[in-house]
Amino acid sequence: MEYYLNVKILHMFCAYVSVTLFISRLLLDSLGKVGWRHSPARYLPHINDSVLLTLALTLLVIGPWQPLAHSWLGTKILLLMGYILAGSKAFKLALPVKRRLVWAVLALLQLAGILYLAINKPLLFS
Repeated sequence: MEYYLNVKILHMFCAYVSVTLFISRLLLDSLGKVGWRHSPARYLPHINDSVLLTLALTLLVIGPWQPLAHSWLGTKILLLMGYILAGSKAFKLALPVKRRLVWAVLALLQLAGILYLAINKPLLFS
């Protein structure tokens, strides 16, 4: 438990970086600047998100949180899975632009939900 705060701070930092990278890639795509797709920078979100997930699992192990006992955490995990699906669809070049936009909006809404739950930790279904 002595490392909990340090791990949490690093987890929060990686979460902010993840959101920034996601929005940056959406903006670059919408401006027609798709060069990021062919540069080594395209791997940064995957590396950051892997670190983010590892830190989240570490927090579950060393912290007092249990996804089934804390409904906000279980909901956050479900939103994360939805965000991953929607985010991956938002960057599929094979899809029409309008459909990718819908997926991007869905991903951003789920991100907003994740951030809300992370900050407020409400009692959802008690």
